[in-house]
Amino acid sequence: MASSPVIPPGRLQPLEVPDTLDLADRAELAIRGMLNTLDPALMTMYGLAHFNVRTPFLRHWSADIPLDPKLAEALPLLRLMTGSEFRADLEQAYRTELLSRIDDGLYWDRFTPARPWRNIYNNSAELYGQGRDEDFASVWGVARMARALTAWRAVNGADTTAACAALIRGLRRIAVDREDYSFYPHRGGWHDGFVYPRSGWIDRTEATRDREGPEGSVTCFQGHQIYAAAQFYRLTGDPVARELADRVARYAMQAKFWGGTLALDPAAPDGCRIGPDAPFRAGAAYGHWPLHFHARAIALRGILYHALNVQDERAIEFVRAAYEFTWSQGLRRLGWINTHPPGLACEGCGLADLVGLAIRLTDAGAGDYWDDVDAIVRNQLAEQQLTDAAALAEFCARQPERTDGPKYPAPFECTEDVVNRSVGVFFGLTKPGLITDPWVMHCCTGNASQALYYAWEGALREEPGAATVNLLLNRSGRTLDVLSHLPYEGRVDLRVKAPLRAAVRIPHWAEPAATRFERAGRPLETERVGRHLVVRGLQPGDLVTVTFPIRESSATYTVNAGTPAAATYHLRFRASTALAVEPAAPPGPNDFLLYRGRALRTASAPLRPVQRFVADRVFAEW
Repeated sequence: MASSPVIPPGRLQPLEVPDTLDLADRAELAIRGMLNTLDPALMTMYGLAHFNVRTPFLRHWSADIPLDPKLAEALPLLRLMTGSEFRADLEQAYRTELLSRIDDGLYWDRFTPARPWRNIYNNSAELYGQGRDEDFASVWGVARMARALTAWRAVNGADTTAACAALIRGLRRIAVDREDYSFYPHRGGWHDGFVYPRSGWIDRTEATRDREGPEGSVTCFQGHQIYAAAQFYRLTGDPVARELADRVARYAMQAKFWGGTLALDPAAPDGCRIGPDAPFRAGAAYGHWPLHFHARAIALRGILYHALNVQDERAIEFVRAAYEFTWSQGLRRLGWINTHPPGLACEGCGLADLVGLAIRLTDAGAGDYWDDVDAIVRNQLAEQQLTDAAALAEFCARQPERTDGPKYPAPFECTEDVVNRSVGVFFGLTKPGLITDPWVMHCCTGNASQALYYAWEGALREEPGAATVNLLLNRSGRTLDVLSHLPYEGRVDLRVKAPLRAAVRIPHWAEPAATRFERAGRPLETERVGRHLVVRGLQPGDLVTVTFPIRESSATYTVNAGTPAAATYHLRFRASTALAVEPAAPPGPNDFLLYRGRALRTASAPLRPVQRFVADRVFAEW
């Protein structure tokens, strides 16, 4: 099956599966949400969606063009999971449009009167002055475009190597060199930080700290370039990519960009200031961050990818320490991270970063973080995706009509069937259990949807004669189907399609010694390797049932402890699935509740028939 250049080759197989969390189903929704909220007139995303009004609306923003490659990278990964043919013609046109924006080794936001909003991002006018009627390239947009090209090649076999190499060389050409490192200056253009105008850098000044530019992070806008270069180097051995990743990673790890801690300060605008590290803590040496996790995670992911390529043990340690520190800002069992202290908000982009970091660190042997991935995917990632159109429509109907109007003429905003078109996208910023004034940043949709793929790829790893199940989620592979009855029962079925040995990871809440493997009602011998139980000699047609005790538990947690923004939550779990998240304070009229309908109404999981796609290839170098 491959009816379009954007559809990966593979086959559909009929299957009856438990009606439990299925990442392929979520990927199908994400494809629909992304393509339904593209603007075909401008062939770019509507970057924002607002639901806190009676008539919800989509809105363009100045970051649409550099953010488009996030969606362009996500879509082929999601189609690899699903084989979906939904609006394949539109995605092909979208790819053609994005390719047309590349010249002179960069991906450009070209001047056009059709987008009068293109020159202002956050407080960029205050920082950089009035925008210009000139093409510019957001350096991180160039890097994300290189990653999109890599995904097209990996998933569909598109011939993108030369175009990607050109972008890597373009990024190397415009990087500012100092001694043994290189960087991209935040005052280099206008519109936003780290923007390269067609006429060249305006200012090459090196940053003195991380909190510069409209996003309040310098390392953020180096990380994508490190990641893209490191990925291209791993796949091709390109020496320019290696050099670029080397030099920019060296810059991004400088101590001046890391460490520091939030301290209470009633005189500060938000009641806090950033002070030095507390005694006995060398935060700069271990990737500690005080603000905006996603901005820092972009750098951490790039640094880690490069470090794994070149076996830089110190850099791997740095990222692992930063990852562990990050969970001190959240609710680990819920998969919720406070990405914006001293506020209370989990950014969808940050969830993808956590999943990506957790899997890569685990693959590197720097830890075992599959339980973190499981918690994120089953809970916060699943809830941050917009899936309940009826509940959202009902919420919108209770909201007041907006009192302002569009700042720019059409097609700046769109109100046509916004709720239904948005099903499958990801909310921007959520609190535990709810989102206030629900809205979407489609940068989060592009990132968070990729987390679906990261978890799906890592859940089942296959090689000749062997399969490893790392996550107990529904997953179809070429040699094995995993059918998960969680959280209803402590049961997972393995439907074997090829001779193999299978290794199944037992999560932290289950006891390997109490786990049973049976085939046709007879017990199978297993051997234990870490948290994995291994069974050998499986043959096509075998149905292996894995069972283990499962129970419910509850706990109370506090976020932002010791501050005026402290909030306490009572959580109830069945295994690692959150059944309820109860805030201490009742929700307000502009709060949209999450974790609705998670109560289990039957003792066993209902079954449903599906057509499951099995791709001919899997892309593991995401």
